[in-house]
Amino acid sequence: MKIASKAAFGLSFMLLAGCLSKGAKDPSVVAQKGDVSQIVALSGTVKPYKETMLSIPYSGYLRRLYVGVGVKVKKGDPLVAFSQNVTDVGGEGLYPLRAAYEGIVSQVLKSEGDYIVQGGSDARVLKYEDRSKMFIDSDVPESEIAKIRLEQNARIRLNAVPGKEYQGQIVQIFQAAREAENSWDRKGGSFPVRIQISNPTADVMTGLSAVVEILVAEKKDVVRIPQEYLDRKGPEFIVYRKAGGDEVKVEVGLKSESFVEITSGLKEGETIFYPKSQSEEDDD
Repeated sequence: MKIASKAAFGLSFMLLAGCLSKGAKDPSVVAQKGDVSQIVALSGTVKPYKETMLSIPYSGYLRRLYVGVGVKVKKGDPLVAFSQNVTDVGGEGLYPLRAAYEGIVSQVLKSEGDYIVQGGSDARVLKYEDRSKMFIDSDVPESEIAKIRLEQNARIRLNAVPGKEYQGQIVQIFQAAREAENSWDRKGGSFPVRIQISNPTADVMTGLSAVVEILVAEKKDVVRIPQEYLDRKGPEFIVYRKAGGDEVKVEVGLKSESFVEITSGLKEGETIFYPKSQSEEDDD
């Protein structure tokens, strides 16, 4: 008897563990009022309001660096000076390149005395940026572009700044898709968009990768149910008042990844059951 009891207990434990491992849904939920938000999620890159990469205008020597990384400059401040020879002493006769706007030096790629050949990426000397405004540049796929509008709000998370959420707003949408890399590509284009960050901090630096969630539609204080408790038969949506039966036709409104708005057929406080068809799929 003890052996049989132990075997039965073991079987019961394995069945319970199996149900838990499958993440079994609650058999029923109550329709409640709440908000339904539809989100378009994108990836993007942080960009400043302005950025300028200075390159040598002719082959020659980098004679003078007036700034370093992190230095703030004003319009007209000297940045670098070049010459085609190193014979002049004391820097006399040097005509520095000056900042065209107020900003911060973000990169210095060469050192004083370096000989630089004009043309190509090796001719780059330094970059400075205007960070008075910061943006996220991203691409919206063709399938989502009809949902995107100017001034829509966005939530922004930077991979390099965990735990911090920034707010933003769409300020630019291209009216033509980005050109396909191959002429035979028929998958559909993507549309560049720019989102301004409303509350940038010093952690927001050019080139950081970002995840953007754009709020494209929202309904507040509506009757809603979790998406997985909604079933469909042909063109109609239904819910179940009893486990595996008592179908009720409902009309649906806005859908999010988690919830669906119920506009008719179901009232707040009514209990519905997990669809039998979905339960069978979960068991497979």
